Amino acid sequence: MEPVSLHPFDPAIATQLVEHLTTQASPDLDKAANGDELASNRVTYALGQSLARAYPSFFTDGFGLTTWEARIDRGIGMLMRPPSRLFIDAGLDRSVVAAMPIRLDLQGGLMGGAWIPARLIPNLQELLDSRLERMARRLNDAEYDAFAMLGLMQRATDHAAEHHLGLFEAIGVIGPQGEHEPGTTVIVPDRRQMDIDLIRRIETAILPPKKQGLISRILGRSKGTPGDAP
Repeated sequence: MEPVSLHPFDPAIATQLVEHLTTQASPDLDKAANGDELASNRVTYALGQSLARAYPSFFTDGFGLTTWEARIDRGIGMLMRPPSRLFIDAGLDRSVVAAMPIRLDLQGGLMGGAWIPARLIPNLQELLDSRLERMARRLNDAEYDAFAMLGLMQRATDHAAEHHLGLFEAIGVIGPQGEHEPGTTVIVPDRRQMDIDLIRRIETAILPPKKQGLISRILGRSKGTPGDAP
């Protein structure tokens, strides 16, 4: 199981978290400044928790920006930014963010990962639309539920675009079975909520090629191959 979730990202919440950690003299900041990657992961995880309390979380097994880049379409990587960048913008010292990984480590435990800033969400929407059929086929070939993955990604990007927010990924903020803190909202795949045109495009993309009928096969053989004698 890979309990990865996407969270609408508001820079103001990152700033509030950094102010809280520095005011409380969090030991994780000191450890991270000394190169402790686990401590830096706890800082990024705390951001995921804060975002989950403020906005809906989008969740399904195997979801997220890192897995999308690695398994579905590498083009999304051009839009993704490392977490260190947003924490520097939020006021955290560079020595603290140096140990932060640039992507999620799916075997590394609780942590936050990459993010896409609000200004690039329209680019993400365009990417999803222009490559949808190819993504659907790759998901289907890899035995993922193309409807669940593409439908949820569309809902997450549309929500972010509508509210002028970015997207931030985290692992473990939502439990493997969708468990979450009281008062938070988790959105999971639901075909009833999907756009009908999106459903039809996915259905068309993943349909197996039609088998050639008997008459077509006979006629095809009767034509011979190029270069045959008349």
